[in-house]
Amino acid sequence: MLISIAEVIEIAYITLVDDKLVKREILETAATTYIKPVLTKPFFDAVVANQGEYPTLLEDYIKPCLAFYVKYLIYSQQLFETAKYSDPDPTKGKELFEQERGVLITPEIHQSIINDILFIARQKEIVLIEYLDEQSYELYEKPTTKRINGILIKS
Repeated sequence: MLISIAEVIEIAYITLVDDKLVKREILETAATTYIKPVLTKPFFDAVVANQGEYPTLLEDYIKPCLAFYVKYLIYSQQLFETAKYSDPDPTKGKELFEQERGVLITPEIHQSIINDILFIARQKEIVLIEYLDEQSYELYEKPTTKRINGILIKS
């Protein structure tokens, strides 16, 4: 695994988060969905297998990017599983009222937060790509894109 649950929480969160909310399956999904296409399969496999050979790449570029993609993938689930309601009525779940602060998390605010998390993750990905372009890693090949019937395909 390229990142631990503790590292995700340390990098991507400013508040204490229960590590049980971050599942290993999400770490793996985020790595294969977002990091593997950037590194390309041969280099991704090499980095996973030989993490000690790439300390700067991992610590300064991959982990920050990956942590925010993990946060992006679990944010809605995390919000619903940790929200506290003043009334156990299930119909109140739609309103997401945070009892201690009295803050109503509307669908618009919720979507805005998700957009912000995704924006940060994408910016971290851009920095990762720029770093990879400046390096001369033997197995790294810049991904190529092509259009087939109007669909953009990365390889």
